Amino acid sequence: MVGKSLVQVSNCPPMLSSSSMINVSHGSSNFLPFLLARPQKKLIGVRAMSADTGHSQQPPSSSEKMNALAVILEVPRNIWRQTLKPLSDFGFGRRSIWEGGVGLFLVSGAVLVALSLAWLRGFLLRSQFRKYTAVLEFAQASGICTGTQVRIRGVTVGEVVRVNPSLKSIEAVVEVEDDKNFIPKNSLIEVNQSGLLMETMIDITPRDPIPTPSVGPLDAECVKEGLIVCDRQKLKGHQGVSLDALVGIFTRIGREVEEIGVAKSYSLAERVAAVIEEASHCLQRLKP
Repeated sequence: MVGKSLVQVSNCPPMLSSSSMINVSHGSSNFLPFLLARPQKKLIGVRAMSADTGHSQQPPSSSEKMNALAVILEVPRNIWRQTLKPLSDFGFGRRSIWEGGVGLFLVSGAVLVALSLAWLRGFLLRSQFRKYTAVLEFAQASGICTGTQVRIRGVTVGEVVRVNPSLKSIEAVVEVEDDKNFIPKNSLIEVNQSGLLMETMIDITPRDPIPTPSVGPLDAECVKEGLIVCDRQKLKGHQGVSLDALVGIFTRIGREVEEIGVAKSYSLAERVAAVIEEASHCLQRLKP
């Protein structure tokens, strides 16, 4: 460590001797001893150097590190202040800026909600125009009601929206969600009951050859082409797996058993036992 210091040095000796007494006038009887004139002072600069120059720089302390971190964190605040400064010159204070930000956020949220509702409404309208209906005729209802699912190869494509019963048959009006899911006219249409709860479903199974229509069910040329079921057309359905039919089968088996009679069964068993006994006697006689 190098530095400068000032040292005050006096020109006069540290002690006064007898030779420092001077007579003012030898001719005068009155003489007074006095000191010499006031000694002058000089300022001398002295350069001092530290002996340990190699370890003069100390590593930064934790407080200096904290100060550096505070400076880094202060940068965004300074940017914000510099941004608000021009606005404050035009009369916009901090409170007005915060209020404006909240208002802008609310307006943006309202606009976003309005756009979302408009998009959803448009999507629903487009999907509404892409739906088509078909009429499926069955001999028995077998649990068909409003809301019964309509499936093509196990995939749900629509549901029953109305059931029109009559003395001859029942007509199930089904609504298919997308016109791309067309129903070929050569399809096998069955009403089945499956699951533990025997839920009723209408299954549509397209048969070979699979048609390749050029128009959709909603097109005006669909009827002329005649490959698929067009909008509001009727198609014949068949009875599939049904719990009612299964109960009927077991009922018929029970009736047939009653017609044969239990007594006849016992008499037949007795005759069979007698024949077996006679055969055993004959076999014993044939032995040597």
